[in-house]
Amino acid sequence: MNQVLEAIEDLFAAELERTGSPWMSSHRLGELFVAAYGLDLKRLIEQRGYGKDLRYFLTSSRRFSIYNYHQPEKYYLAPLRLVVPNVLKSGWLAPKLRH
Repeated sequence: MNQVLEAIEDLFAAELERTGSPWMSSHRLGELFVAAYGLDLKRLIEQRGYGKDLRYFLTSSRRFSIYNYHQPEKYYLAPLRLVVPNVLKSGWLAPKLRH
């Protein structure tokens, strides 16, 4: 599971460098995953039993922020650490530093 999450984060890093935006559509993520790894990401998640669907898998990882679109199957996502300051890789908020 961690390998899949890290692969997704790598795709986000490359797309961020290309576009300057941390946000990506779920459709674009699927396209990039197929191009990079030759695998259908949604099917991979379902076959490995990582959750009921891609959206659930990404949400439950606590690594991604989801922005809903008008249609339930369309949504945008971004690495949580890029859109919410002070989030650790685990998905938990970092403790405030005391002076």
